[in-house]
Amino acid sequence: MSELQTLKCYMNQLPATILKLLNIEPPHGTIPEAVQQILDLYQGIERISINLIDNFGLFEITYLKPQFMITNSEVMLLLSTKNPYTLGVLHQLIYGGFEIEPNGFHLLKALNSGGKTSCFIGRKKDIERYDGGTNSIPKDTDMGTWVESAKAINTHELSWMHYLDFENLHKQQQRLKQRTPEDLIEKLINRTDKWILSNYKQLRSNSLMIIIGDHGRVKLDLEYSGKIAQWREASVPIAILIRK
Repeated sequence: MSELQTLKCYMNQLPATILKLLNIEPPHGTIPEAVQQILDLYQGIERISINLIDNFGLFEITYLKPQFMITNSEVMLLLSTKNPYTLGVLHQLIYGGFEIEPNGFHLLKALNSGGKTSCFIGRKKDIERYDGGTNSIPKDTDMGTWVESAKAINTHELSWMHYLDFENLHKQQQRLKQRTPEDLIEKLINRTDKWILSNYKQLRSNSLMIIIGDHGRVKLDLEYSGKIAQWREASVPIAILIRK
């Protein structure tokens, strides 16, 4: 990761950045400004594929080193936010902040109004809350989301996949007293890394893959100790950018 360019920005700058990358002008004064360094680096993008991964951030990519992401990442954004958890992150990405549709803004609707197609693949509850009536496909499992992603990534200017198996699997394993949450996070991140590699191979040229990590649906008490525990406590959400 020595050559990886790292930038700091606010989570709620991502909606304007996504719009501008796809040549749509964000509403002036309604949402925070785009990240100019990203616009400069990624010109000529025709489509964006977002992979939102729960329980993934600066700590996990540094400590677990998922192979595809580590090897291919070009830029990593450290995302500053008051709410790094799943619903807070979804809210900021869709609405550009913590209000609901500030001055009518909704990322997916703005894309569609600008003549771009989108597809949001994830959990039914989240889709009902956040898709704003735009094109979406509910899936119960990450495997279902990944299978569906193969049809979406080259069909739409914005495809958005949400990987969130941890929540249900963690509940099951707590009941059965099986694998620790730390082991489960590692297994799921390495599995999702392989799936994202598969998507990357399928993507057409002039595509941008954005992998966003959040802190999961709820705060977890994990069993890391010493410096590793401190390291994880200081972790922040991230966005990794990879051009095809």
